[in-house]
Amino acid sequence: MKEQIRALIAQGKTKEALELLMGVKPNEATLMLARFNRANQQYRDGLIDFREHGLEIARVNNAAIEAAPEDSQPDNGPNPPAQRPKVFISYNHSDAEVARRVRDYLRQQGFQTILDEDDMPAGMNIMTFIQQSVRACDAVISIVSERSLKSGWVGQESVAVMYAIWLADKKFIPVRLDNVAFDIDFQITAQEALQQRLQEMDDKIARLRQLGGDTRAFDDDRDRLFELKNNLGKIIQQLKSVLALDISGDKFEPSMRKVAESIRSK
Repeated sequence: MKEQIRALIAQGKTKEALELLMGVKPNEATLMLARFNRANQQYRDGLIDFREHGLEIARVNNAAIEAAPEDSQPDNGPNPPAQRPKVFISYNHSDAEVARRVRDYLRQQGFQTILDEDDMPAGMNIMTFIQQSVRACDAVISIVSERSLKSGWVGQESVAVMYAIWLADKKFIPVRLDNVAFDIDFQITAQEALQQRLQEMDDKIARLRQLGGDTRAFDDDRDRLFELKNNLGKIIQQLKSVLALDISGDKFEPSMRKVAESIRSK
């Protein structure tokens, strides 16, 4: 698909390329399409000049090519030796101690691990790190807890985590520290908080525009927050449809053994 996307973009057909990408990366492509449409609208409204418009479209094009799945490679001989499976550990920093314990267990079992505090270079964009890590791994373990749900998924910085995990073609294994994800009261509270955050951001963006300020640095944040609000229910539904093993307390060892078996079975 990457070559198809590249060819469409070379023909100036960014929208068609994004529509093609929608079939395999729907939410990533949706965000890119929103950026593409917004750039065109801003150009038509005279908010950005031709150069700025071209730069933004180029960014969208590059993102689309980067996100597109690689094309199948011909068989040129025997397969290379199998490598140790690589696991990306997604967690909220309030659960860092548990994340380190998961990392240490996996390493003892012979897996490679990706954990932000170990592998994220200083100054690197968090979303870029997440996307690169998911692409580089064989499986994703997401540590789910009340703290991660409330302070992580409701924060716009964590929207990319959920999208990257759910939409990438990787084995996804949630593990839990409690049962809050299955509580309808949580969803009500989360939606209320997201609605409040959206309203606050809309008010500030509108005020900045009235003052003649440039809002581009915040438009993407607003779009991600909006997408999270619309998709939070789907995320919770997906969690409820998957066996999320309990790794709290003395359940850690037996549950992590099952996690390791699941990764190896890929």
